Order: sequence, then C-alpha cells, then structure tokens
Amino acid sequence: MCAMSSTVLAGDNGCVADFNGDGELDFFDVSEFLIGFNSQEPVSDLSGDGQYNFFDVSIFLTSFASDCASVDTDEDGIPDFAETNDGIFLNENATGTDPLNPDTDGDGINDGDEIFGTDDGLDLPAMGANPLRHDIFVEIDWYTGTVEGEFRDFRPTENGIQRIIDAYANAPVENPYGGEPGIDIHIDYGQGGPFTGGQQLPGDPPVFMTFDGDFNVVKTFFFDSNRKGYFHYAIHANRHSSAENGSSGIAEIDGDDFMVTLNGFSSDYNMSQTFVHEIGHNLGLRHGGFENTNWKPNYNSVMNYRFQFPGIDVDGDSFGDGVLDYSIGFNSDIDENDVNEINGLGGTAVDFNGNGILDVFNYPANLNCFDVLANPCGVSDGCDDGVCEVLKDNDDWSNINWNRLNESSDRNPEPVEIIHCDNAPTTK
Repeated sequence: MCAMSSTVLAGDNGCVADFNGDGELDFFDVSEFLIGFNSQEPVSDLSGDGQYNFFDVSIFLTSFASDCASVDTDEDGIPDFAETNDGIFLNENATGTDPLNPDTDGDGINDGDEIFGTDDGLDLPAMGANPLRHDIFVEIDWYTGTVEGEFRDFRPTENGIQRIIDAYANAPVENPYGGEPGIDIHIDYGQGGPFTGGQQLPGDPPVFMTFDGDFNVVKTFFFDSNRKGYFHYAIHANRHSSAENGSSGIAEIDGDDFMVTLNGFSSDYNMSQTFVHEIGHNLGLRHGGFENTNWKPNYNSVMNYRFQFPGIDVDGDSFGDGVLDYSIGFNSDIDENDVNEINGLGGTAVDFNGNGILDVFNYPANLNCFDVLANPCGVSDGCDDGVCEVLKDNDDWSNINWNRLNESSDRNPEPVEIIHCDNAPTTK
C-alpha cells in the first residue's frame, strides 16, 4: 500500500499538526491552526468536508498530542492518528478505520490499499474501494465473433452487470461499525472511467478453451500483473474443455479464476446467473454449499443446479422464482429416509414426490434429483446420487472465504481445486 502523505500541510512533511512546517510542534502551530480555523481558511479544513467544526479540531489535536507520531501499529500504511476507529471516513487524515486491524472490513484487502491504492499503481479508491465495506473486484474479458456457424457476442451488458451488483448490494453481510449491510462488487468490463482493463479478446471465439491451459495463456497477456491478489479474472467465451461440452462455466474453488461459457444461450439473465454461480466457487462455495451434494431441494442457492437458472425459491414450494441470490441457510433439514411433506422446507408443505397430494405419512425417497422429482432410495437414475441421507441447507453469505487472493493468485497452501459445472442452460 502507498504511504500516507497529507495534502493540507504548509510544510508538507507528513505531519498534520506541524502547521508552519518547521519540524517541531509548539505554540506557533496551535496559533496558526486557530487563525486559519477562525477565518475559515481551507488549510484548516483538515477533514476536507468544506466545513470548520469539531472534526477539524479533533484531527489537529490528535496529531498534536501524538507528537506527529508516524506509528502504524497494524502496518496497513495508515498512521494510527489517522485511523479514528469510528466508522466515519472523511479523508486520509480521518479514515474511520481500526488502528489495530489492517483490514477493518474483513474483505481481504488492506485498509491502506483501499484508501491510497497500491504500491504498484492500482487505483482501488477510484474504482470504489471502501475500507469500511466489503469489496470484491472482478475483470471480465470476452470474445465476440463467428463461431459454430453463427455470430455470438459474449460481452456482458450493463443490465446483466446491474443484476449482479444488486444481488451483492442486498447481501445480508454485516459491515463494521453498524454500517449498511451488503457487498460492493466492482466489475471491470471495459465500461470506461477507471474501468479500462476489461476488453474484447482478439479474433473470433474459439470453439472451446481449456482451463487452466488456454485460459492462463490469455490471462498472461491481457490481465495486468498489478491486479493479482486484488481482482478475480473471468473470461466469457463459447465453451470450455471440449467442442461438445454444453457446460455453462468452470471455476477455481477458493481461487480467483473462472469462465462463463454459454455458447448459443448467452443472455443478460443467463450470464448474471452463471457469473454469480461461478464466482461463488471462487468465494469457497460448492454445489451443495459446504459440500458437493447437488440438486438438494432445501439448498436455496444459485450455487445449486436446481436454482442456478430458475433462480432461488421465494415461495417455499422448492421451485425457482427467478431471483438471483445465495442461500441464507433458512431451510430445515430433510431426512430422505423419513420425508415429511407436511413440514416441507420448514414452513410451507411441499409435494416432494409430485404425486399431486400432500402425503400425511412420512416415506423414504431420494430427492436430490433432476430428471425426476423423487426416486426410491438406492436409485440414482436422474439424480445426483442414489443415497438417502440428511440434506442440509447452507448459509452461503456467512461462509464466504474472504482470504482467497494474494499475489500468487490464491491463499491456499495447496494448488486450487477446479470445479467443472456441467449444468447447461436450455433457453435464453
């Protein structure tokens, strides 16, 4: 992270209270501050809010009392005197952050990087970084052109991106100091301003790309090295792994790379549903939340193939309703050896086996299926497995892995796991 330097000092020596810039703190500094404060001179507006009030006096006194100490206890690049620990960001002299915690909001990005940008010139604050709110950064590169006999444009649109932004903004994820809950996801798809990294890749889309092979070749050329450890990297392309593969995407678990591969089914809706699914793997989530068991009727998440394209269930009938979200872990367990339709998912009764009635008596059934609603225990045809077991929901939002990135692309001691997502869209 960049070192802190004040922009309001006469001496410009890094000490807020040294108003005359002579390297000493004394009566003359107090006098000059008060003169400027009383006459409302901009040099005394230490908070930078255009007002002359308690905040300016507090910043001056804190700096003066600390003898302009440049102590940085948590080594985040922000002097302790500037980390006011009150959850109110005014400027670099009053950051609101915790002087004893280098990552106040717990999003895996140091406070200093979020306030000043990085030593390698990555301007995170211009991109919206906030040390008091969870941030995620993503770059999308994409292909556009003729493939498999037709024109396909995989560039994300503003409408599709907004669906993703809204889903994260509405997340029930707490932020420090009682701030508004939610996550700010910043997606660079070349839309301009500070977001100029996302780009159309040269040439027509290849029929398929290998992951990590072809993917890493492209990433080496088109992903700036100063973004490693801060940005996820996504390629929106035609297919992955093989020319016959209809899979919607592929991703690293607890990593930073993923692909969205919608071939002939690209649309704002399908893209946003798949993007949130694939980056969910980067965030540590599996197809069963905490496990790989898929198609669970009570795991109400876009990570679940049952709800990836239909959207999550909002009315309790175990079928999707078009809403883009991860699970909050609200649904009750289902014991497939003793299915209770009256209890349903913990509130509304559910006809799990689709026989048209609500069965009064409990029964055994394999419920995590895709081609049928239910099968007898031990039968795996059309199901994720043939085992009857206890199916569990998962609180996805509370189990995001915020420590997933570093300069070598991941924070795992072992190579990241790649998860193939063989769920394919059927409509746009």
